Amino acid sequence: MNLSEPVETVLLDAGGVLIMPAAEAIQAILLAAGARADLRTLDRAHYLGTAATDASPPRSRKLYLRAFARACGVPNERVEETVAELRVAIEGPHWTRRLPGVAETLRALSSLPITLGVVSNSVGVAADQLRQAGICQVGPGLGTQVAFVIDSALVGVAKPDPAIFHLALGRLGVGPMRAVHVGDTARIDVDGAVAAGLRALHLDPYGDCPDPPGRHEHLRQLSDLPDWVREHGS
Repeated sequence: MNLSEPVETVLLDAGGVLIMPAAEAIQAILLAAGARADLRTLDRAHYLGTAATDASPPRSRKLYLRAFARACGVPNERVEETVAELRVAIEGPHWTRRLPGVAETLRALSSLPITLGVVSNSVGVAADQLRQAGICQVGPGLGTQVAFVIDSALVGVAKPDPAIFHLALGRLGVGPMRAVHVGDTARIDVDGAVAAGLRALHLDPYGDCPDPPGRHEHLRQLSDLPDWVREHGS
């Protein structure tokens, strides 16, 4: 891959990058199980769950939920029943909680000479969730304007299949070497983007990535992305 090409398109994942599941139902389940349920713990548990599935592909919802429950301190004897309850609370329609600083970061990105888009594995509601959270939307609105929100359920192809990235780039008429995808999973986001010829940034706030150092680029916090784009853009 020619990394000297200037980046002019930034594609963002939604879940784990821009939004998280609504907290209330999850907190009630965890507290009933005698576990921790503050927002910091929930977000930490998400990235640990993601790292667990990255380390043991293919992606498994049950593996993610077990790691999530244990990260919140659910006792071993209650993990399986808690996982069954969490499965409903963490399904796609419930990803509506905006991550801190996201709106400000997207506004900063929108001031740069790049095109923004969202590419999400979702259940057909990603655009509505992002708009309602005031994060971003196609056209005018409360959030940052983006070129598109591609939802895997609506286009019939999902990451890591490179076809979903080809679809995004085709809409913009831009080559893959001039685009970067930012996602929170190594196996889904990073591997998919790289297979499509894009540059990839793994949003990995706690350094949980199971891959060897140097295998792909990392981003510790989304707020670092505008500076990264300034350094690698045209």
